[in-house]
Amino acid sequence: MMRAMKPTRWPQWMYAASSLPMAALTAFAAWVFFIAVADGDMTNARHLIVFAILAYPLTIALQVAATVGVYKQAKAGMDEPSARTQGLIGVSFLSLAGPVLVFLAYALIRR
Repeated sequence: MMRAMKPTRWPQWMYAASSLPMAALTAFAAWVFFIAVADGDMTNARHLIVFAILAYPLTIALQVAATVGVYKQAKAGMDEPSARTQGLIGVSFLSLAGPVLVFLAYALIRR
């Protein structure tokens, strides 16, 4: 039998979930820039742009909804943001920089 998730922890789950599209985008960008482009295959670059156009708004929407949820919980007197929530906030917002850092690394190497 499955245990019910605490209803007060849904913002934490959203922060954790918002990091997943950025992790996938970062991995795909690294593959495109360092493996596919190195082999001369530029066809995947178009897929990377489409993936980024979809992943960034999804991630930001999840993060905004989770931030609003944490704010509402704190305003209602709950112990938020807890240390775990603060860590997830940091990881989720830092995940936005992953694809950018891959592109910068590629640009510096190709220079």
